[in-house]
Amino acid sequence: MKKLLIIFLLLAVAGTIFFFFAPNYFNKSTKTTKYTIGILQTASHPALDAAREGFMHTMQNKLHSDISFIVQNAEGSIAHAHAIAQRFQSNKKIDGFFAIATPAAQALAAVEKNRFITLAAVTDPHALGIIKENSNITGSTDMIDVPGQIKMLTTLIPTAKTVALLYNNAEINSKTVAEKMIAELNKSGISTLKICISCEADLGTALDSALKNADVLLAPTDNLVASAISFIAKRALQAKKPLIVSDNLLIKYGPLAARGVDYYKSGEQAGAIAAELLATKKKPYQIPFVQALSNTVYINKNTANTLGISTPEIKDILYV
Repeated sequence: MKKLLIIFLLLAVAGTIFFFFAPNYFNKSTKTTKYTIGILQTASHPALDAAREGFMHTMQNKLHSDISFIVQNAEGSIAHAHAIAQRFQSNKKIDGFFAIATPAAQALAAVEKNRFITLAAVTDPHALGIIKENSNITGSTDMIDVPGQIKMLTTLIPTAKTVALLYNNAEINSKTVAEKMIAELNKSGISTLKICISCEADLGTALDSALKNADVLLAPTDNLVASAISFIAKRALQAKKPLIVSDNLLIKYGPLAARGVDYYKSGEQAGAIAAELLATKKKPYQIPFVQALSNTVYINKNTANTLGISTPEIKDILYV
C-alpha cells in the first residue's frame, strides 16, 4: 500500500512539473509564421482541389516558412460558406484570403472589405457584382475559349444538329458561359437545348430529356456537373451520345473531350498574385485579373473508341 502511495505521489509531482513547463517547451518548438492565408473552398472536386494545391505550392515556393494556411471547405453548402466567411472575417490574425469558386467568392466578398481576397475558379467576377471601385479583390479567372471549344465540338462531331447544354442556372458563372456557348453554336447553325439543373436530384430527369432530344451534351464550367460527372458520363455513354465538358480534369471520369482551363495553373496564378500583394504592399485593384489559358484539347481515348469518333484534324491533343 505504501509503495502505491509513493508511486501516486511521484506521478502527481511529475504531472505538476509538466503542467508548468510543457507550455514553454511547445512554445519554443513552434515557429510563428509571418503571414497567414485563409482559404475557403466551395466544394470538393478535382478542379477546385487542383486550384487549392496550385495556390498553396506557389505561395510556399515564394514565401517558404513565412506562410501558413487555414483551409476550410463548405462542401457545397452556401450557408456553410457564409458561416466560414464570417469566422474568417473575425479572425484578425489572417492577412488575406483565397476564395475557390463563385459561392466562396461571394461569401467572403460579402463580409471582408479591407484585407485582400484572391480568386480562382470564378469565370466572370465583374458579373457577380462583387468588384467595386478600389476593390480588395483580384485573382485568376477560368473563362474558357468558347469559340475554340465549339470549333472542337464541330470537328469531333460534324453531324451534330442539336446540342443540349447541361448546367446549373443558379450559378452565375455557368449561366454566363452557357449563353456564350449558345451564341457560338447558333453561329455554326446548330440548334441548342437548355437543360437546367438545380440539384443532383434533378439529374435523372434532365439527362433523360437531353439524351432523347440532342446529339451532343455540352457542359460549361459548373460545380454541380463536376460533382456528378461520373453519373452523367456513364448515362451519356450508355446512350451513345458524346459528352463535352469544360474542365480538363473531368475527362478521366468518362466524357469524350474538354478544352478547358488548367486549374492547377490557375491556382498558381492566384498564388503568385497573393504573394506579390504580401511582398509589395500593392492594393488588389492595382493588379488586374489574369485569365488561364485553355489551348489543349483533352480526349478520353476509351470513350472516343466506344463512340467511334476519330480526331485527325485537331492539334494539341492530349489523350487520357
